This record gives sequence, C-alpha cells and structure tokens, in this order.
Amino acid sequence: MRTPLPSHLGALREGLSLLRRHPWQFLGLALLATFLAQLGPALELAAGAGPNPLLQPVFGFVGLLPLEMYFIPRFQARLDAEMLNTASWREAFDRRWLPTFLARIGLSMAIGLGVLMFIIPGIVIMTLFGWAPLRMLLRGEGLLSALKWSQAAMARHWPRIVQAVLAMMLVALTYQGLSLWAMERLVPSADANLGPGALLRLKHPAFWVFNFTSGMLNLWLSCALLALFRRLEAQVEAPPEA
Repeated sequence: MRTPLPSHLGALREGLSLLRRHPWQFLGLALLATFLAQLGPALELAAGAGPNPLLQPVFGFVGLLPLEMYFIPRFQARLDAEMLNTASWREAFDRRWLPTFLARIGLSMAIGLGVLMFIIPGIVIMTLFGWAPLRMLLRGEGLLSALKWSQAAMARHWPRIVQAVLAMMLVALTYQGLSLWAMERLVPSADANLGPGALLRLKHPAFWVFNFTSGMLNLWLSCALLALFRRLEAQVEAPPEA
C-alpha cells in the first residue's frame, strides 16, 4: 500500500533555521535591503518624476535589483553548499550567477506576458518552470535542462509544493496587510490617490522600519524557497514505492 507523501509546510520552519546559521550576515543583508529600497524614492527625486503610483514600483524594482539578482542568490548558494559540505561554492557561484540572472529575467518576462493573457498562462509558466533558475544556480545545469527538470518535477509533485508556496504567500500577504494598516496611521499623505511623496518616503522613519522588516521577510522567503527546492529534489530522486 502506498503511504501518503508528507506535507512540505515544514519548509517554512526550515527557512528560519537557515537564517539562524548566519545571523550577522542575515542582519547585514536586511540592512542592505533597507538602503537599497530607499534608492527608489531617491531615483524618483533625481529623475524629477513627481508623484506617480505607476512609476514607484519601477524605481523600487531598480533599487532592489542588486539584492534580488546577486546578494540573495549568493546567500542561497552558500547555504546550499554548507548543507552539501561543498567548499568551492564561491567559484561555482561566480560562473553561474550571470546565466541565472538572465534566465530569471527571461522567465519573469514570460510570466508577466502570461499574466497579461488572462492570468492563467502566467501561473502555469511560474508553476512549471519557476525552479529552473535555482536549478541553474545551485546545480550548474544549462537553461534547457533546468527547464525540463522543473517541468518534469512539478508535473509529478506539484500539489504539496504549491501548498507550501501558498502558505508562504499567506504569510507575506498578512505582513503586507498589517504594514499597510500601520502605515496609514503613522504616515501623513497629502493625496490619498497618489500616496506619500518620494521626499517623505526618504525622510519618515516608518518607511525605514518597513523596508527593514520587508527585507527580513524577503530573506526568510528566499531561505524557505531554498528549503522547498531541496525537498523537491529529494522527492524526485527518491525511489518509487511499491
């Protein structure tokens, strides 16, 4: 009789355990996230963009790009190498991070286009191929091989993986809701439609605190996804039960 496969919700707890391996690096990356997040409003002021809710996420994304595309993947590579007792992770990371960066950009564009096409195609692309960049970064596979692995693994094991990802999203949405509730009461806004201006977001301490806690949440999510990825690998490589 086939025994039911265990839930992967434990990856959320494992993400916290991974963060505790390097508390000072975790703190440093959270502080870096805080300062990089403040680049968004600084770029708005430098560009003279003025209050524009459509441009704010664009400037924010540009500011956080070094963290998302280099520092967090490097942290993930280090943690993964420690669990594998691999000493040469730095050299491997230096070889792999640029192809991984390009793959993430291409996959993000494909997901974005899919979302514009009635949302469902974007969700399907993200579900089937979302692990490909991490597979390239941590295992050194080429793009096509990583895409095939991600598709094959998720086609067989998607229910418990999606369940864990949805749990992570619930944590993130709960944090966002509580943060918005607090910010509405702490931060004055001259225009309810446009929100606080760039200068206010640079100067008000509530935004610095929000960016710091958001950075901590982002790091936890990255570590939880790493733990989930390793669980998926173990599940794929496990021999089938009779």
